[in-house]
Amino acid sequence: MARLSDAVRSLLASSLGLPGMQDLVAQEGQDNSFEYRYNHYNEAPLPLNKLALGDPRRYEIGSHQFRILKNLGGSYTLELNYLHEAMSGSSPWYVVPGDDGPLQVMSGATIRERRNQVDFSMAREMGNLTHTGAIGYSFENDYKALYGSYSGEKQSDDGLQTVSWGASYSSDEIDPTDALFYGRVAHAHRDSISGSLAMTWILNRNAVIQSGISLTRQAGFLSDPYKQVWIDRAVLNDSRPDQRLLFSWTTRFRQYMERSRAALVLDYRFFRDDWNITAHTVDAAWRQPVGEHWEVSPSVRYYSQNSPDFYQPYFLVPPTDGYWSSDYRLATFGALSYRLNATFRHERWSLSFGGEYYNSDESLAISGTPENTPALVDFWRVTAGFEVSF
Repeated sequence: MARLSDAVRSLLASSLGLPGMQDLVAQEGQDNSFEYRYNHYNEAPLPLNKLALGDPRRYEIGSHQFRILKNLGGSYTLELNYLHEAMSGSSPWYVVPGDDGPLQVMSGATIRERRNQVDFSMAREMGNLTHTGAIGYSFENDYKALYGSYSGEKQSDDGLQTVSWGASYSSDEIDPTDALFYGRVAHAHRDSISGSLAMTWILNRNAVIQSGISLTRQAGFLSDPYKQVWIDRAVLNDSRPDQRLLFSWTTRFRQYMERSRAALVLDYRFFRDDWNITAHTVDAAWRQPVGEHWEVSPSVRYYSQNSPDFYQPYFLVPPTDGYWSSDYRLATFGALSYRLNATFRHERWSLSFGGEYYNSDESLAISGTPENTPALVDFWRVTAGFEVSF
């Protein structure tokens, strides 16, 4: 049978994100572990020739992530995650017409926000079947989310295929700051329910592929309370439909190269929703061991989406259906990100370092009608962390 080789197991284990992949490359007797990671994210300032009003400095975010994996003995494994995030800067508010094109109105650089998130999961192995339940809570001063999930994996008797499935639910409460002063909604609620199904195959002793689909339904307040829209000389609150159905299809391929001892990582994701947004994501990485302890991984990601029917930078005529948004995240655009990660492994501990540069532009989109979107973001991010097994 085409079992995975030891080399491909060790190289691929940390790069496989969807359920089922980890099961196929798992080693016997998984260790307990503790992991910490720091991320620093910084958005480029808005160019002054695109600014109508406000502060051009955008978000700067620092985050601390902790993860504990504990084997409870027998067939049970507990995982605990905690995230603390602090952000500051200004945010795009709405867009106005200008003599040479749309201009962005920004908030002042007074936004200060902290977010905490904690979740834990319990997994139970029953032969070739694994069940995992998880629950989590995310909170900040104006937003709270309680969520839970269940996932399952079943490996075939010959060990060459794994089928994975899952379901999740999230209940979100929104209490925008300064609601009365800015005419925002004072309190809102939304729900989200998702289901997924995936299949993983070992193609040969050095290659793994997975393909899966997910379906998500959102209902409730789906607008952004901090965004506004310029409509025929009036500035109104962001208004989006109160229901949304989202579909995605993801395929991932991993190939170990025996001669170079490296792994090729290829991902593709297709997204479509009933707001008429279509998006494509292609991700390619090369994981290369260097010497006895190092692994270096350069990668590139391409993303493209088209805008929904209710998006424009601004509106000269009020839409008749009551839906409108100038949120740049809904615009037609494409983006390229370039990343470089390095990991040093030594017996029972490892250190990791990484960097990413992200650039977005209307001209990079492969579909849709590009609008002049002044708030499209460029950013850079650096990460550092360590993991120890015990």
